[in-house]
Amino acid sequence: MGIRLFVLLASTWLALFAGCGDNLRGATPPDARIDGPMPDAPPDGTPPDAMITPSQQIADAKATADGTGLSLPIQNVTITYLKPALGNLTNDPAGFTVQAEQNGPAIFVSVDPLTVVPTAAKGDVVSFTITALTTVGGQKRATAISGYTRHSTGANVGALAQNITAATDVVTAINNYDSEIIDVTGTLVGSFAGSGNSFERAQINTTGISGNANYVLRVPSTLRDSLDLVADCVVTLNDTPVGQFTSSATPPVTQAQLAAFTAADLTLTGCPAPTVVSAIALTPTQVRITFSRNILAGSVMADGSQLTFDNGLTVNSAVAPIVTGRTVIVTTSAQTAGTTYTVTVANTVTDLQGTGIAAPGTATFAGFTVPAVVRINEVNANIANGCDLIELRVIESGTLAGFRLQELSGGSGEMVLDLPALTVVKNDIIVVHLDSADTVNCNINGSVNETAIAGQLAAQFPRNYDLAYDLFSTDTGLTATDNVIILFAPNGVMVDAVLIDGDDGASNAASEAAAVLVVTANQWVQVGGGVPVGGYVDADFTAHAVIDSNATTTANHTGVNSESLGRIDDTDDHDKADWAQGLNSWGLINVGQTLLP
Repeated sequence: MGIRLFVLLASTWLALFAGCGDNLRGATPPDARIDGPMPDAPPDGTPPDAMITPSQQIADAKATADGTGLSLPIQNVTITYLKPALGNLTNDPAGFTVQAEQNGPAIFVSVDPLTVVPTAAKGDVVSFTITALTTVGGQKRATAISGYTRHSTGANVGALAQNITAATDVVTAINNYDSEIIDVTGTLVGSFAGSGNSFERAQINTTGISGNANYVLRVPSTLRDSLDLVADCVVTLNDTPVGQFTSSATPPVTQAQLAAFTAADLTLTGCPAPTVVSAIALTPTQVRITFSRNILAGSVMADGSQLTFDNGLTVNSAVAPIVTGRTVIVTTSAQTAGTTYTVTVANTVTDLQGTGIAAPGTATFAGFTVPAVVRINEVNANIANGCDLIELRVIESGTLAGFRLQELSGGSGEMVLDLPALTVVKNDIIVVHLDSADTVNCNINGSVNETAIAGQLAAQFPRNYDLAYDLFSTDTGLTATDNVIILFAPNGVMVDAVLIDGDDGASNAASEAAAVLVVTANQWVQVGGGVPVGGYVDADFTAHAVIDSNATTTANHTGVNSESLGRIDDTDDHDKADWAQGLNSWGLINVGQTLLP
């Protein structure tokens, strides 16, 4: 019986085999389920080799309409960059970019890397689900995620970076590059300009794209300043993400923004050589030399021998020069007051890139004389055509040499004026005129800095004040909403400041940052003393600033609408009670003030 059963089964098997022939390609595998997909296939029956890739998941997410309550899986992608929060947190929040392949796509996740568990790090391979999307300035962003999982760490992010130096379509096809990690080398063109709170941008030329104003390098203002990023510098970015910004103009304009957030993101070559800008005597035995670029401290010898003077003045080799940013302070022998000296700096002193001082490397200065004591006395940041005015009052006689008047932190687009070496006396008034290049509205007939009161009469120069010194700034106008005006003495110490506001209950990051500097220097407090717990921010800025900086009654230089913000007495309590809005008194002491004895 057993033999018969075996023969029967064998015959049946052979018959089946013969019926199928030798073409097994169309046969169902023995272990497959006839009525459904393979166990490891997606539920819709898609075979394993057609499963959606991480890159496709990113592409699908970027193609999804903005909204909340979403469920968009992103699996096995690499974190390529951690972006810090800076400036306007709507435009520039903390977050991270993710990518799976060298040619993208990639997406920016505007979720603070410190808030996910485990903390996100560059090179982590992760999965998560996008639950909310939004578009900011043309850039699609994931604004909320769930199910964050880290699979591994230490992935080679550099392997995902594509070099776009020769690419010709970065601007015209920005969505094909957005948030992707790149390497690029290019040359900076023109000056940096503001690019949102705490950021600046400049055009960049590469071998692939040249002369396109919408191809830019965008960096924090502090980074631009610390690295001395200027026109003609050759910049190489490594493993940084591409950004974009579309304006609200009609028609809209889209910029392709190459980004760097830290000094480690880029290297510099080919920047202009540093030059000696100025020199000033700080004391009878100290001179501060200012350069066009930050100086490498290690390039300045401890004995000061690279700095030489004429007219018998010598360096005190026992005291090492003090190098801070763009300045070097050197100790000298005793100076003769009023004597003109020339300092020469050797080209072995270099900038941060190791480039030596360009010839001739000299500056002249006068031997130390006592600096004046000066206060900010009147401000109008809202005069039509940018013809804004700032008035200073001399409290004690002396020289103005080395004083600096500035708006906010003195960054790009913010007024900075180094006062000339005038000798002034107590009760003198100095009126600073902005937008001096506008000879139609602001500086009619083209006056220049006066060296004596009434040196250029108002009869010929209608905007001048015959009872004051008229000085001029090429800055095109002060910010007329919230702002901070600051005065520094020749030694770099802040000696006066005023916070002004448009009475709108809000403040921008630049004003808040400048207010921090003012608080540190003890130059502004609440009425009665102290500082708000959270600092001068938004409503607290408005509440404790002088208002109203953009009132319609401040719009005109003279006439009915000719009010300003001015001091109301001779005291200085460093608070808004020292000031009030009222009829201007340019070139004169203000109402409520008296001549100082």
